Amino acid sequence: MTQKVKSEVESSSETIDLPLKIDEKNKLILEVLKRDGRASFADIAKKLDMNESTVRKRVNKMIDDGIIDHFTVVLNPNVSGKTIISFLTVIPASHYKINELSNEVIQIPEVIEAFYMSGKCGLLLKVHVSSLTELDLLLEKMREIHGIGEIESCIVIRQLKSYTC
Repeated sequence: MTQKVKSEVESSSETIDLPLKIDEKNKLILEVLKRDGRASFADIAKKLDMNESTVRKRVNKMIDDGIIDHFTVVLNPNVSGKTIISFLTVIPASHYKINELSNEVIQIPEVIEAFYMSGKCGLLLKVHVSSLTELDLLLEKMREIHGIGEIESCIVIRQLKSYTC
């Protein structure tokens, strides 16, 4: 979480990223929302011994300030049948531009998260598939993508923690 601040050292048009300040009450509100994004303002107020209108104002201000980016739904993978999670390290071919490769792999429907990594890693992709056969087919399809040098797959045996920041 950052906010744009005018740099006094450089020209007045340059901006730098500084961490946003979150006070203790907002931290408590965020903890409740991280556990239950559907919690009503009244529920949050009751849990934290605060006034409902205060909670509403604080949440709306955190949304306006960009502290809360968005609210979402997390689907149970058993519903979609995509119960196998794998992390793929994609190392681009030495001559290939990472941005072009990134734009192509993020279009793959099985890719649910993608990260540009430092060092040799290149890209780290989190994929959900319904079977090892489907993962194998996905890897075969990806090996045909121009610009991919190597792909390493690590299959999740057991998820130990899943939490939003």
